[in-house]
Amino acid sequence: MVQLLCSHKVYEKLKQELSKYHIEVKQDSDLVLVEKGYDIPNEKLSIVFDAIDYMDVIRLLVTGIQEDRRFIDTLIGLSNNKFTVIERRDVVYVESGPSGINAYTTSDQYSIKETLQYYENIWGVKGFIRINKSQLVNLLHVKEIIPWFNSRFVLRMNNNIELEVSKMYSKKLRNTLKI
Repeated sequence: MVQLLCSHKVYEKLKQELSKYHIEVKQDSDLVLVEKGYDIPNEKLSIVFDAIDYMDVIRLLVTGIQEDRRFIDTLIGLSNNKFTVIERRDVVYVESGPSGINAYTTSDQYSIKETLQYYENIWGVKGFIRINKSQLVNLLHVKEIIPWFNSRFVLRMNNNIELEVSKMYSKKLRNTLKI
């Protein structure tokens, strides 16, 4: 639960993004997000931000406030007309495709509700990394990293699936793994 002190335009954007992470906006909250230029309230924990950086505030809240919640470490997937609770560590990769967002484990494929950006935000600090526009990979399941042409990589997963890291995301992978 947070209070927002900002322009109407930023308020609407923040409220929409916060709702995706089940964070309520309430005026009596002890935590206040304050857009630069607005008065900082006394006796409340306040985070001051530039309007252009509102998504950084969302990331801070998601990785900081919600990190201890149990549902962050699981997802609900649909396969064979049954819903399944899947542990984060069991997810090999998450992929966006024409039929929606899917989570892949070593044994099955599940249709999931949230976006890649959602899982990148909450699981990025827990070993998941974006490797291209449509895939997010759990580094715990990477068996080999194969250098590829044009400054790219191919990741061979523990289940022998090969996933290509685009040139745009290769630099982030190299920095993350210090290679």
